[in-house]
Formats: sequence, structure tokens, C-alpha cells
Amino acid sequence: MFTINSFSISKLNNAEITAFFINVQRAMSNPENLGVSDVSTTYDETLQKLIDQVYITAGSEFTAAMQSADFKRDQIYKRIRLRLQLVELADDDAPLSALRDTVKTHLLAKYGSSIPQLAYQEETAIVKGFLYDLGQKLTEEDMDTLGISADYAALEQANNAFITAYNSRSAARAEGDRGVTLKLRGEMIDLYQRICFSTQYLANSTLEENATKAAACQTFVGVVNVLLEDAKRRYNQRIANGADAEEGEGEGSSSDEGGQQGEGHTDSTDSTDSGGSNGGSEGENGGNGGSTNSGDSGSGSSDQGGNSGSNSGGSDNAGSGGDDPNKPNGEGNISDGEITF
Repeated sequence: MFTINSFSISKLNNAEITAFFINVQRAMSNPENLGVSDVSTTYDETLQKLIDQVYITAGSEFTAAMQSADFKRDQIYKRIRLRLQLVELADDDAPLSALRDTVKTHLLAKYGSSIPQLAYQEETAIVKGFLYDLGQKLTEEDMDTLGISADYAALEQANNAFITAYNSRSAARAEGDRGVTLKLRGEMIDLYQRICFSTQYLANSTLEENATKAAACQTFVGVVNVLLEDAKRRYNQRIANGADAEEGEGEGSSSDEGGQQGEGHTDSTDSTDSGGSNGGSEGENGGNGGSTNSGDSGSGSSDQGGNSGSNSGGSDNAGSGGDDPNKPNGEGNISDGEITF
């Protein structure tokens, strides 16, 4: 029996649910084979409106500040890393030689020559870890000897500036135009449910004339279940990390989105452009589909929540979150809540 797992996607925040729907869209690359041609066009059009509402019309000023701080911290990180490498080239009797073992073991071996292109939150965690290890393993005199004292302070400042802009953008996107976002979310959930009902039915069809569609729908159901599990994991992680549960709570959709849904690098969620849309990630958490049971009745779901991202997503892999389109090279998810200092 091929079924889509049950999970209420209405609890996802705007970034998470949008990234989820983008990934479902990508899994529906051949709507005719899935028997959902009549729904797919409306799904694509409505999703584009939701993407515009959530990602394009909110937080642009903070995105610019994020990109500036992100570029700055990348450059400073590289400068510090290059200075640390000089220890390996120092003569045995040079002042730098006394730091050789500490630098090689605790810094060079642990941190690469540049910050990996990951989700924004993961990159931020790497920079914070790098700063922490520098402060723990090196004294102020050591940093002076290495010539990195000024850059150490500058990197900390740039990282904090990035965190501030990132959290401000998350808050701006979460606010958005509540009425419009609620309406679009509700429409997308209904469309997603229709797609899930149809594909789940065909996936279990034994009629010979449905053989091709049954095979395609079985694959689709498997992909959606992976997306749902990844989305659920990211959602739970965001809540466990201290994000206010209400930020991501949906306000009730006509039924549990379980069984119909669609980050994650999201963010991972966290999703790349799809269907010509500017998707962002955020695909922290997808909802599981399968059944339409849901304790909530009413129409529409919430537009709340911050952006999410974590790295995973955007790729064609089923379990991915979503790439942040506002990040250089389209890499990284938007988030799974706020970044903390």
C-alpha cells in the first residue's frame, strides 16, 4: 500500500512551507504522468504568488545587509587563515614556531582555507566556532605575534552584523502581508491535498491501463514522504533550538495537510528557483501527507514564522530543504529560526 505520511504542514512557518511546496513542485516534473495535469498549472501559478509574497516583497533591505556582512566575514576569515598558515613556514627559532603545534592541531586541521558554502546558519556556526577556538587556544600576545588581533575583532563584528540582519529579515518575512499570505497558504494546501489524493489513488491502482501512471505515482509518493520527514525533522529542530512554536504554527487549514504537501540547502529546506520562481528555502520542515485528518478546521493557514534554512535543499534530492536565492551563487538556506549570538 502506497500512502503519504501524515503531518500537519500548517504548523510550518512561511519560509518552511513555501520551500516545501517548491520541492513538491520539482517532484511533479511530469504532471501528466502523475494524472494531475488539471491541477498543476494552478499549483504553479499560486506557488509563484506565494513565493513573491514571502520572499520578494519582504526583507530586501536586510538581505542587502546580510550579503554585505557575509562577504566581509568571508574575506576576514580567509585573511586570518592565511596568517595562521605562516606558522608552518616559520623557522624553528622564530617567534611563530612556538605556536606551531597549537595552530596546526587546533585551528588549521579543523578549519578550511575558506568558509564552506553551506546554509547561512551553518556558516555562522562555523565562524562562531572559529572565533571561539581562536580565543581559547591563543592569548592576546599570540594573536599580536600572528598579526591577527585586528582581524579577530573585525570578524566577530562582521559575524554579529550578519546575525542581526539575518534575524531582522526573518522577522520581516514572517510579518509580511498577513491576509494575503494566509489566503495563498490556504490555496496551496488545498491544491497540494488534491495532488496527494490523486497520486496516492493511482499509486495503488492495479488496472492495466494505469500501469505507467501507477509507477510514476509510486515514485512521487516516496519522494514526498522523504520531503515530509526532512521537513518534520527541521521543524522539530527549530522548536528544540528555542524558537517560539507559535512562530511556525499555522492557523488552521481546511484539513491536515498530511498527505498533501510538497528545505530544505530549506533554508534545507531551503529551495532553488523552480518553474521560473525565485524560491528561497527554508524548507525546514515539510509536512507529511497521506491522510487528510487534521484537527484544525477553518480556512487558510498561518503566515507566521521566520525563515528557515539549514543546509539541504534546493537540490533535486528528495530530502532537501531549499537554497536561498538571495545568497551569492544561490547557496544556503534561509534558516530554521533565529540565529543567536
